[in-house]
Amino acid sequence: MGTFNFNGDVNAGVIGDNATVNIGQQDTAAQTLRLAAELAQWLRDQGAAPTRIEAADVLHGELDRAAQERRPAEPGVIRRSLETITLGLGVGSGGLALAQEISRLLGN
Repeated sequence: MGTFNFNGDVNAGVIGDNATVNIGQQDTAAQTLRLAAELAQWLRDQGAAPTRIEAADVLHGELDRAAQERRPAEPGVIRRSLETITLGLGVGSGGLALAQEISRLLGN
């Protein structure tokens, strides 16, 4: 457990951005988008089925549009894409690891 000492009153003027304290990893949207691109490329390199590659492209596209529009990614699109991609991927494979990390970053 950590102890944080503030020398004075704690208010919006002294903490974070508009009284928001961000702890942990930041800019997960950019990292998630990069991982989605890596996943699509990994599937292509592995000669994956066209449906999996298409799902990876849909996933990457939704994440990119969401970032550009400054909105959360559509959970249904993300979930369906990840399910299609991961069905049948071997445990411990690079593709499964990428998909799991994307899911973790998105909180799915």
